[in-house]
Amino acid sequence: MSGIGDRVGRWARTWAINTLNTAVYTLSLGEVTLHEGKYSRLTRRWSNWNRTFAARPGRYVRPTSEAEICEAVGAAERVRVVGGGHTFNASPLTEHTLISLDGYNKVLAVDRDRKVVRAQAGIRLRDLMPQLEAHGLDLPVLGSTNAQSLAGLVATDLHGTGRDHGFLSEQVLSLRVVNARGEAHTVRRGDAAFHAILGGLGCCGVVTEVELLCVDAYNLKKSIQIVRRDWAEENIERLLQEHDHLSFYYLGGVDAENIRMNVWDQTSQAPQRSYPWRDMYLELVDMLFTGYVIGLAPTMKAANLTAWLGLAFFKLTMNGHKTVYPSSVGFRRKLFYRHDEMEYGVPFERYRECLAEIRAMLRRKKYVSIIEVRFTPERSQGLLGPGVGRRTCFIELAPGLSGDPTEIFREGEQIFRRYGGQLHLGKATWATPENLREMFADRLVQFQKVRREQDGAGKFDNDFARALFGPAAALGCSSSPLKNPSSSRSSTAGEADFSA
Repeated sequence: MSGIGDRVGRWARTWAINTLNTAVYTLSLGEVTLHEGKYSRLTRRWSNWNRTFAARPGRYVRPTSEAEICEAVGAAERVRVVGGGHTFNASPLTEHTLISLDGYNKVLAVDRDRKVVRAQAGIRLRDLMPQLEAHGLDLPVLGSTNAQSLAGLVATDLHGTGRDHGFLSEQVLSLRVVNARGEAHTVRRGDAAFHAILGGLGCCGVVTEVELLCVDAYNLKKSIQIVRRDWAEENIERLLQEHDHLSFYYLGGVDAENIRMNVWDQTSQAPQRSYPWRDMYLELVDMLFTGYVIGLAPTMKAANLTAWLGLAFFKLTMNGHKTVYPSSVGFRRKLFYRHDEMEYGVPFERYRECLAEIRAMLRRKKYVSIIEVRFTPERSQGLLGPGVGRRTCFIELAPGLSGDPTEIFREGEQIFRRYGGQLHLGKATWATPENLREMFADRLVQFQKVRREQDGAGKFDNDFARALFGPAAALGCSSSPLKNPSSSRSSTAGEADFSA
Protein backbone atom coordinates (compact mmCIF):
# COMPACT_ATOMS: atom_id res chain seq x y z
CA MET A 1 0.00 0.00 0.00
CA SER A 2 2.89 2.34 0.65
CA GLY A 3 3.79 2.23 -3.06
CA ILE A 4 0.25 3.19 -4.05
CA GLY A 5 0.23 5.88 -1.39
CA ASP A 6 3.49 7.32 -2.68
CA ARG A 7 2.15 7.42 -6.24
CA VAL A 8 -1.09 9.07 -5.16
CA GLY A 9 0.84 11.59 -3.06
CA ARG A 10 3.16 12.43 -5.94
CA TRP A 11 0.23 12.80 -8.33
CA ALA A 12 -1.70 15.01 -5.89
CA ARG A 13 1.30 17.25 -5.14
CA THR A 14 2.10 17.74 -8.81
CA TRP A 15 -1.50 18.56 -9.73
CA ALA A 16 -1.77 20.97 -6.79
CA ILE A 17 1.41 22.81 -7.86
CA ASN A 18 0.28 22.91 -11.50
CA THR A 19 -3.13 24.25 -10.47
CA LEU A 20 -1.66 26.95 -8.25
CA ASN A 21 0.79 28.03 -10.95
CA THR A 22 -1.96 28.10 -13.58
CA ALA A 23 -4.24 30.15 -11.33
CA VAL A 24 -1.51 32.71 -10.55
CA TYR A 25 -0.57 32.95 -14.23
CA THR A 26 -4.19 33.38 -15.35
CA LEU A 27 -5.24 35.85 -12.66
CA SER A 28 -2.17 38.00 -13.34
CA LEU A 29 -3.02 37.97 -17.08
CA GLY A 30 0.18 36.12 -17.88
CA GLU A 31 2.51 38.43 -15.97
CA VAL A 32 3.36 36.32 -12.91
CA THR A 33 4.62 32.74 -12.62
CA LEU A 34 6.02 30.73 -9.71
CA HIS A 35 8.77 28.96 -11.65
CA GLU A 36 11.89 29.91 -9.76
CA GLY A 37 13.90 28.96 -6.70
CA LYS A 38 12.87 30.34 -3.35
CA TYR A 39 14.48 31.04 0.02
CA SER A 40 12.27 31.18 3.11
CA ARG A 41 13.66 33.34 5.90
CA LEU A 42 11.17 31.70 8.25
CA THR A 43 12.45 28.15 7.74
CA ARG A 44 15.90 29.21 6.39
CA ARG A 45 15.38 26.74 3.56
CA TRP A 46 16.14 27.20 -0.14
CA SER A 47 14.46 25.03 -2.79
CA ASN A 48 14.67 24.90 -6.57
CA TRP A 49 11.84 25.81 -8.93
CA ASN A 50 10.07 22.42 -9.05
CA ARG A 51 10.63 21.73 -5.32
CA THR A 52 12.70 18.56 -5.89
CA PHE A 53 15.92 19.83 -4.23
CA ALA A 54 16.32 21.85 -1.05
CA ALA A 55 18.90 22.77 1.59
CA ARG A 56 19.26 24.88 4.73
CA PRO A 57 22.42 26.95 4.26
CA GLY A 58 24.25 28.08 7.36
CA ARG A 59 24.41 31.59 5.93
CA TYR A 60 22.26 33.14 3.21
CA VAL A 61 23.70 36.32 1.66
CA ARG A 62 22.11 38.73 -0.82
CA PRO A 63 24.90 41.20 -1.67
CA THR A 64 24.32 44.42 -3.57
CA SER A 65 27.94 45.24 -4.46
CA GLU A 66 30.98 43.42 -5.78
CA ALA A 67 32.82 44.25 -2.56
CA GLU A 68 30.13 42.45 -0.57
CA ILE A 69 30.37 39.44 -2.90
CA CYS A 70 34.16 39.35 -2.45
CA GLU A 71 33.78 39.58 1.33
CA ALA A 72 31.20 36.77 1.45
CA VAL A 73 33.33 34.48 -0.72
CA GLY A 74 36.57 35.22 1.11
CA ALA A 75 35.02 34.59 4.54
CA ALA A 76 33.18 31.40 3.59
CA GLU A 77 34.34 27.87 4.31
CA ARG A 78 32.22 26.58 1.42
CA VAL A 79 30.05 28.66 -0.92
CA ARG A 80 27.53 28.14 -3.70
CA VAL A 81 25.56 30.70 -5.73
CA VAL A 82 21.92 30.77 -6.86
CA GLY A 83 20.11 32.85 -9.45
CA GLY A 84 16.67 31.93 -10.73
CA GLY A 85 16.88 28.42 -9.29
CA HIS A 86 15.70 26.92 -12.58
CA THR A 87 17.87 23.86 -12.07
CA PHE A 88 17.19 20.13 -12.10
CA ASN A 89 19.94 18.85 -9.83
CA ALA A 90 21.65 19.52 -6.52
CA SER A 91 24.35 21.83 -7.88
CA PRO A 92 23.18 24.93 -5.91
CA LEU A 93 22.86 23.18 -2.54
CA THR A 94 25.09 23.80 0.46
CA GLU A 95 24.99 23.72 4.24
CA HIS A 96 27.51 26.56 4.37
CA THR A 97 27.22 29.95 2.58
CA LEU A 98 24.62 30.40 -0.15
CA ILE A 99 24.90 33.62 -2.17
CA SER A 100 21.89 34.95 -4.06
CA LEU A 101 22.78 37.42 -6.80
CA ASP A 102 19.25 38.85 -6.95
CA GLY A 103 20.46 42.08 -5.35
CA TYR A 104 23.23 42.50 -7.93
CA ASN A 105 21.04 43.00 -10.98
CA LYS A 106 21.68 46.26 -12.81
CA VAL A 107 22.59 47.12 -16.41
CA LEU A 108 25.88 48.97 -16.00
CA ALA A 109 26.64 50.28 -19.49
CA VAL A 110 25.19 50.31 -23.01
CA ASP A 111 27.27 51.15 -26.07
CA ARG A 112 24.64 51.41 -28.81
CA ASP A 113 27.18 51.99 -31.58
CA ARG A 114 29.21 48.87 -30.74
CA LYS A 115 26.08 46.98 -29.62
CA VAL A 116 27.84 46.03 -26.39
CA VAL A 117 26.11 45.83 -23.02
CA ARG A 118 27.62 45.20 -19.58
CA ALA A 119 25.33 43.95 -16.82
CA GLN A 120 25.54 42.61 -13.30
CA ALA A 121 25.25 38.84 -13.37
CA GLY A 122 22.23 38.53 -11.07
CA ILE A 123 19.90 40.27 -13.51
CA ARG A 124 17.00 38.10 -14.67
CA LEU A 125 16.10 37.91 -18.35
CA ARG A 126 12.69 39.43 -17.59
CA ASP A 127 14.49 42.58 -16.39
CA LEU A 128 17.33 42.61 -18.90
CA MET A 129 15.36 42.21 -22.12
CA PRO A 130 13.10 45.30 -21.81
CA GLN A 131 16.19 47.43 -21.16
CA LEU A 132 17.93 46.04 -24.23
CA GLU A 133 14.78 46.57 -26.29
CA ALA A 134 14.65 50.21 -25.19
CA HIS A 135 18.03 50.69 -26.88
CA GLY A 136 16.97 48.78 -29.99
CA LEU A 137 19.10 45.77 -29.03
CA ASP A 138 18.55 42.09 -28.40
CA LEU A 139 20.26 38.70 -28.21
CA PRO A 140 20.08 36.06 -30.95
CA VAL A 141 19.54 33.25 -28.41
CA LEU A 142 17.54 33.34 -25.17
CA GLY A 143 16.51 30.99 -22.40
CA SER A 144 13.15 29.26 -22.39
CA THR A 145 12.13 31.02 -19.19
CA ASN A 146 12.66 34.69 -18.42
CA ALA A 147 13.12 33.88 -14.71
CA GLN A 148 16.70 32.76 -15.41
CA SER A 149 19.63 34.98 -14.44
CA LEU A 150 22.67 35.83 -16.54
CA ALA A 151 24.93 34.09 -14.01
CA GLY A 152 22.89 30.90 -14.24
CA LEU A 153 22.91 30.98 -18.03
CA VAL A 154 26.69 31.39 -18.04
CA ALA A 155 27.14 28.56 -15.53
CA THR A 156 25.27 26.10 -17.77
CA ASP A 157 26.32 27.49 -21.20
CA LEU A 158 22.75 28.25 -22.23
CA HIS A 159 21.76 26.79 -25.57
CA GLY A 160 18.71 27.32 -27.71
CA THR A 161 18.09 25.95 -31.18
CA GLY A 162 19.21 27.62 -34.37
CA ARG A 163 20.69 27.44 -37.83
CA ASP A 164 23.18 30.26 -37.30
CA HIS A 165 23.28 30.72 -33.51
CA GLY A 166 22.84 28.32 -30.63
CA PHE A 167 24.55 29.54 -27.44
CA LEU A 168 24.57 32.60 -25.22
CA SER A 169 28.35 32.13 -24.91
CA GLU A 170 28.73 33.20 -28.56
CA GLN A 171 27.76 36.71 -27.43
CA VAL A 172 29.85 36.87 -24.24
CA LEU A 173 32.91 39.12 -24.63
CA SER A 174 34.18 39.18 -21.04
CA LEU A 175 33.32 38.06 -17.54
CA ARG A 176 34.06 39.54 -14.14
CA VAL A 177 34.69 36.68 -11.68
CA VAL A 178 35.57 36.29 -7.98
CA ASN A 179 37.97 33.48 -7.09
CA ALA A 180 38.02 31.47 -3.85
CA ARG A 181 40.27 34.04 -2.17
CA GLY A 182 37.61 36.70 -2.68
CA GLU A 183 39.55 38.48 -5.43
CA ALA A 184 37.70 39.88 -8.46
CA HIS A 185 39.25 39.97 -11.92
CA THR A 186 38.15 40.19 -15.55
CA VAL A 187 38.62 37.37 -18.07
CA ARG A 188 38.13 37.52 -21.82
CA ARG A 189 37.98 35.22 -24.82
CA GLY A 190 41.26 33.34 -25.13
CA ASP A 191 41.83 33.40 -21.34
CA ALA A 192 41.77 29.89 -19.90
CA ALA A 193 39.35 30.87 -17.14
CA PHE A 194 36.89 32.48 -19.56
CA HIS A 195 36.19 29.24 -21.41
CA ALA A 196 36.20 27.11 -18.24
CA ILE A 197 33.68 29.34 -16.48
CA LEU A 198 31.20 29.03 -19.38
CA GLY A 199 29.34 25.84 -18.48
CA GLY A 200 31.43 25.24 -15.35
CA LEU A 201 28.50 25.22 -12.86
CA GLY A 202 30.12 27.90 -10.72
CA CYS A 203 33.08 25.67 -9.80
CA CYS A 204 35.63 28.17 -11.15
CA GLY A 205 34.38 31.26 -9.34
CA VAL A 206 31.45 33.60 -8.81
CA VAL A 207 30.54 35.54 -11.95
CA THR A 208 29.57 39.11 -11.05
CA GLU A 209 29.42 40.89 -14.44
CA VAL A 210 28.84 39.84 -18.04
CA GLU A 211 29.75 41.84 -21.15
CA LEU A 212 27.54 40.91 -24.11
CA LEU A 213 27.71 41.59 -27.82
CA CYS A 214 24.12 42.22 -28.86
CA VAL A 215 22.33 42.41 -32.21
CA ASP A 216 19.73 44.84 -33.49
CA ALA A 217 16.24 44.14 -32.18
CA TYR A 218 14.13 42.09 -34.57
CA ASN A 219 10.73 40.44 -34.80
CA LEU A 220 10.02 36.70 -34.78
CA LYS A 221 7.22 34.77 -36.40
CA LYS A 222 6.57 31.57 -34.47
CA SER A 223 4.66 28.80 -36.26
CA ILE A 224 3.32 25.54 -34.83
CA GLN A 225 2.51 22.52 -36.97
CA ILE A 226 1.57 18.92 -36.29
CA VAL A 227 3.60 16.81 -38.73
CA ARG A 228 4.51 13.19 -39.33
CA ARG A 229 7.57 12.07 -37.43
CA ASP A 230 9.12 10.15 -40.33
CA TRP A 231 8.66 13.15 -42.69
CA ALA A 232 10.37 15.52 -40.24
CA GLU A 233 13.33 13.21 -39.68
CA GLU A 234 13.82 12.47 -43.38
CA ASN A 235 13.71 16.19 -44.25
CA ILE A 236 15.68 17.47 -41.27
CA GLU A 237 18.51 19.08 -43.26
CA ARG A 238 16.08 21.01 -45.45
CA LEU A 239 14.01 22.12 -42.47
CA LEU A 240 17.10 23.33 -40.63
CA GLN A 241 18.19 25.38 -43.62
CA GLU A 242 14.74 26.87 -44.24
CA HIS A 243 14.16 28.15 -40.71
CA ASP A 244 16.14 30.33 -38.32
CA HIS A 245 15.13 28.17 -35.34
CA LEU A 246 13.50 24.74 -35.17
CA SER A 247 12.42 22.32 -32.45
CA PHE A 248 10.21 19.27 -32.06
CA TYR A 249 8.07 17.84 -29.27
CA TYR A 250 7.71 14.05 -29.37
CA LEU A 251 5.38 12.14 -27.07
CA GLY A 252 7.48 9.22 -25.86
CA GLY A 253 6.11 5.96 -24.48
CA VAL A 254 3.32 5.63 -27.06
CA ASP A 255 2.92 4.72 -30.73
CA ALA A 256 2.50 8.30 -31.91
CA GLU A 257 3.36 8.93 -35.55
CA ASN A 258 2.77 12.69 -35.35
CA ILE A 259 4.91 15.25 -33.55
CA ARG A 260 4.71 18.97 -32.90
CA MET A 261 7.09 21.17 -34.91
CA ASN A 262 7.91 24.69 -33.71
CA VAL A 263 9.70 27.15 -36.00
CA TRP A 264 10.84 30.72 -35.43
CA ASP A 265 11.82 32.98 -38.32
CA GLN A 266 12.86 36.62 -38.40
CA THR A 267 10.26 38.75 -40.12
CA SER A 268 9.68 42.33 -41.20
CA GLN A 269 6.08 42.05 -39.98
CA ALA A 270 5.20 44.05 -36.89
CA PRO A 271 4.24 42.15 -33.72
CA GLN A 272 0.54 41.48 -33.44
CA ARG A 273 -1.14 43.61 -30.80
CA SER A 274 -2.89 40.49 -29.59
CA TYR A 275 0.29 38.46 -29.05
CA PRO A 276 0.10 38.50 -25.20
CA TRP A 277 -3.38 36.94 -25.38
CA ARG A 278 -2.38 34.45 -28.04
CA ASP A 279 0.60 33.56 -25.88
CA MET A 280 -1.66 32.93 -22.88
CA TYR A 281 -3.90 30.73 -24.99
CA LEU A 282 -0.98 28.56 -26.14
CA GLU A 283 0.43 28.29 -22.62
CA LEU A 284 -2.92 27.20 -21.17
CA VAL A 285 -3.46 24.61 -23.91
CA ASP A 286 0.01 23.22 -23.26
CA MET A 287 -0.62 23.05 -19.51
CA LEU A 288 -3.94 21.25 -20.00
CA PHE A 289 -2.23 18.41 -21.87
CA THR A 290 1.25 18.21 -20.33
CA GLY A 291 0.27 19.17 -16.79
CA TYR A 292 -2.91 17.15 -16.43
CA VAL A 293 -3.89 14.76 -19.23
CA ILE A 294 -0.57 12.89 -19.39
CA GLY A 295 -0.78 12.22 -15.66
CA LEU A 296 -4.02 10.31 -16.21
CA ALA A 297 -2.37 7.64 -18.39
CA PRO A 298 -0.74 5.10 -16.04
CA THR A 299 -1.17 2.14 -18.42
CA MET A 300 0.07 1.65 -21.97
CA LYS A 301 -3.46 1.22 -23.28
CA ALA A 302 -4.65 4.46 -21.70
CA ALA A 303 -1.46 6.21 -22.79
CA ASN A 304 -2.03 5.39 -26.44
CA LEU A 305 -5.58 6.70 -26.21
CA THR A 306 -4.32 9.80 -24.41
CA ALA A 307 -1.71 10.38 -27.09
CA TRP A 308 -4.24 10.08 -29.88
CA LEU A 309 -6.66 12.45 -28.16
CA GLY A 310 -3.91 14.87 -27.21
CA LEU A 311 -2.43 15.09 -30.69
CA ALA A 312 -5.91 15.45 -32.17
CA PHE A 313 -6.54 18.26 -29.67
CA PHE A 314 -3.23 19.95 -30.56
CA LYS A 315 -4.03 19.65 -34.25
CA LEU A 316 -7.43 21.25 -33.68
CA THR A 317 -6.21 24.07 -31.42
CA MET A 318 -2.61 24.74 -32.52
CA ASN A 319 -1.89 23.40 -36.00
CA GLY A 320 -0.98 26.26 -38.33
CA HIS A 321 -0.94 28.73 -35.45
CA LYS A 322 1.32 31.71 -36.27
CA THR A 323 2.20 34.63 -34.04
CA VAL A 324 4.60 37.55 -34.53
CA TYR A 325 6.52 38.57 -31.39
CA PRO A 326 9.20 41.08 -30.49
CA SER A 327 12.42 39.11 -30.37
CA SER A 328 12.80 39.83 -26.65
CA VAL A 329 9.82 37.58 -25.84
CA GLY A 330 9.59 35.28 -28.86
CA PHE A 331 11.56 32.37 -27.40
CA ARG A 332 10.28 32.31 -23.84
CA ARG A 333 7.90 29.92 -22.15
CA LYS A 334 6.11 31.09 -19.01
CA LEU A 335 3.70 28.44 -17.72
CA PHE A 336 5.68 25.25 -17.10
CA TYR A 337 4.06 22.06 -15.85
CA ARG A 338 5.87 20.58 -12.85
CA HIS A 339 8.41 18.27 -14.42
CA ASP A 340 11.97 17.03 -14.32
CA GLU A 341 14.57 17.10 -17.11
CA MET A 342 17.53 15.11 -18.38
CA GLU A 343 19.28 16.35 -21.50
CA TYR A 344 22.23 15.24 -23.59
CA GLY A 345 23.70 16.61 -26.77
CA VAL A 346 24.48 13.85 -29.28
CA PRO A 347 26.39 14.14 -32.56
CA PHE A 348 23.96 15.37 -35.19
CA GLU A 349 24.66 12.47 -37.53
CA ARG A 350 23.63 9.93 -34.85
CA TYR A 351 20.59 11.61 -33.39
CA ARG A 352 17.93 9.57 -35.23
CA GLU A 353 19.36 6.27 -33.96
CA CYS A 354 19.68 7.61 -30.42
CA LEU A 355 16.18 9.09 -30.45
CA ALA A 356 14.71 5.82 -31.75
CA GLU A 357 16.34 3.90 -28.90
CA ILE A 358 15.10 6.41 -26.32
CA ARG A 359 11.57 6.10 -27.71
CA ALA A 360 11.79 2.29 -27.69
CA MET A 361 12.92 2.34 -24.05
CA LEU A 362 9.97 4.51 -23.03
CA ARG A 363 7.51 2.24 -24.87
CA ARG A 364 9.00 -0.84 -23.22
CA LYS A 365 8.70 0.75 -19.78
CA LYS A 366 5.24 2.14 -20.56
CA TYR A 367 6.34 5.56 -19.41
CA VAL A 368 4.85 8.64 -21.07
CA SER A 369 7.16 11.63 -21.39
CA ILE A 370 7.57 14.70 -23.54
CA ILE A 371 10.81 14.55 -25.55
CA GLU A 372 12.11 17.89 -26.79
CA VAL A 373 14.54 17.85 -29.74
CA ARG A 374 16.67 20.87 -30.73
CA PHE A 375 19.72 21.62 -32.88
CA THR A 376 22.79 23.89 -32.85
CA PRO A 377 25.88 24.51 -34.98
CA GLU A 378 29.36 24.24 -33.46
CA ARG A 379 29.50 27.68 -31.84
CA SER A 380 29.82 27.21 -28.08
CA GLN A 381 32.66 29.09 -26.38
CA GLY A 382 32.62 26.81 -23.33
CA LEU A 383 34.85 23.87 -22.44
CA LEU A 384 32.09 21.68 -20.99
CA GLY A 385 28.48 21.35 -22.08
CA PRO A 386 26.17 19.28 -24.25
CA GLY A 387 26.92 21.15 -27.48
CA VAL A 388 30.64 21.95 -27.30
CA GLY A 389 32.96 20.99 -30.11
CA ARG A 390 30.51 19.71 -32.71
CA ARG A 391 27.24 20.11 -34.55
CA THR A 392 24.68 18.84 -32.06
CA CYS A 393 21.17 17.53 -31.59
CA PHE A 394 19.86 17.99 -28.06
CA ILE A 395 17.48 15.31 -26.81
CA GLU A 396 15.67 16.18 -23.60
CA LEU A 397 13.46 13.92 -21.53
CA ALA A 398 10.91 16.09 -19.71
CA PRO A 399 8.51 13.84 -17.76
CA GLY A 400 5.86 15.29 -15.50
CA LEU A 401 6.39 14.60 -11.81
CA SER A 402 3.11 12.72 -11.39
CA GLY A 403 5.38 9.68 -11.70
CA ASP A 404 8.93 8.87 -10.59
CA PRO A 405 11.35 9.42 -13.53
CA THR A 406 14.42 7.89 -11.84
CA GLU A 407 14.36 4.58 -13.70
CA ILE A 408 13.90 6.08 -17.17
CA PHE A 409 16.56 8.71 -16.47
CA ARG A 410 19.11 6.09 -15.42
CA GLU A 411 18.50 3.93 -18.48
CA GLY A 412 18.21 6.95 -20.75
CA GLU A 413 21.58 8.24 -19.57
CA GLN A 414 23.21 4.95 -20.55
CA ILE A 415 21.65 5.20 -24.02
CA PHE A 416 22.82 8.79 -24.48
CA ARG A 417 26.39 7.86 -23.53
CA ARG A 418 26.45 4.95 -25.98
CA TYR A 419 25.80 7.43 -28.79
CA GLY A 420 28.57 9.81 -27.72
CA GLY A 421 26.25 12.09 -25.77
CA GLN A 422 27.56 15.06 -23.80
CA LEU A 423 25.76 15.98 -20.59
CA HIS A 424 23.82 19.16 -19.87
CA LEU A 425 25.24 19.84 -16.41
CA GLY A 426 22.16 21.72 -15.22
CA LYS A 427 19.88 18.70 -15.61
CA ALA A 428 19.35 15.36 -13.83
CA THR A 429 22.39 13.07 -13.97
CA TRP A 430 24.28 10.26 -12.27
CA ALA A 431 27.45 10.90 -14.29
CA THR A 432 30.86 10.34 -12.69
CA PRO A 433 34.29 11.90 -13.30
CA GLU A 434 35.10 8.85 -15.45
CA ASN A 435 32.03 9.51 -17.60
CA LEU A 436 33.05 13.15 -18.03
CA ARG A 437 36.55 12.12 -19.10
CA GLU A 438 34.99 9.96 -21.82
CA MET A 439 32.75 12.84 -22.95
CA PHE A 440 35.15 15.77 -22.88
CA ALA A 441 38.70 14.32 -22.88
CA ASP A 442 41.25 17.20 -23.15
CA ARG A 443 38.54 19.78 -22.52
CA LEU A 444 38.03 18.33 -19.03
CA VAL A 445 41.78 18.46 -18.38
CA GLN A 446 41.80 22.16 -19.25
CA PHE A 447 38.73 22.79 -17.12
CA GLN A 448 40.24 21.03 -14.10
CA LYS A 449 43.43 23.08 -14.41
CA VAL A 450 41.45 26.32 -14.20
CA ARG A 451 39.31 24.94 -11.39
CA ARG A 452 42.42 24.18 -9.35
CA GLU A 453 43.90 27.63 -10.01
CA GLN A 454 40.66 29.42 -9.08
CA ASP A 455 39.77 27.20 -6.14
CA GLY A 456 42.59 24.96 -4.96
CA ALA A 457 40.94 24.10 -1.64
CA GLY A 458 37.51 23.24 -3.05
CA LYS A 459 35.61 26.22 -1.60
CA PHE A 460 33.13 26.14 -4.51
CA ASP A 461 32.58 22.38 -4.18
CA ASN A 462 29.48 20.69 -2.83
CA ASP A 463 28.46 17.03 -2.82
CA PHE A 464 27.11 17.26 -6.38
CA ALA A 465 30.24 18.92 -7.78
CA ARG A 466 32.54 16.44 -6.07
CA ALA A 467 30.53 13.49 -7.40
CA LEU A 468 30.59 14.95 -10.92
CA PHE A 469 34.08 16.45 -11.20
CA GLY A 470 35.96 14.92 -8.26
CA PRO A 471 37.26 17.00 -5.33
CA ALA A 472 39.03 20.19 -6.43
CA ALA A 473 41.65 19.79 -3.71
CA ALA A 474 42.71 16.42 -5.14
CA LEU A 475 43.43 17.74 -8.64
CA GLY A 476 46.86 17.94 -10.16
CA CYS A 477 47.79 20.91 -12.33
CA SER A 478 48.67 20.44 -15.99
CA SER A 479 51.37 22.69 -17.37
CA SER A 480 49.91 22.72 -20.87
CA PRO A 481 48.38 26.04 -22.03
CA LEU A 482 44.72 26.41 -22.95
CA LYS A 483 44.07 25.10 -26.42
CA ASN A 484 41.39 26.38 -28.74
CA PRO A 485 38.59 23.82 -28.24
CA SER A 486 37.92 23.99 -31.99
CA SER A 487 41.54 23.43 -33.03
CA SER A 488 41.06 19.73 -33.78
CA ARG A 489 39.02 20.51 -36.89
CA SER A 490 39.60 22.57 -40.00
CA SER A 491 38.53 26.21 -39.99
CA THR A 492 35.13 27.05 -41.45
CA ALA A 493 33.15 30.20 -41.94
CA GLY A 494 30.94 29.36 -38.96
CA GLU A 495 33.79 28.60 -36.55
CA ALA A 496 33.79 30.40 -33.21
CA ASP A 497 36.66 32.86 -32.87
CA PHE A 498 38.53 32.32 -29.60
CA SER A 499 41.03 35.05 -30.28
CA ALA A 500 38.51 37.88 -30.32
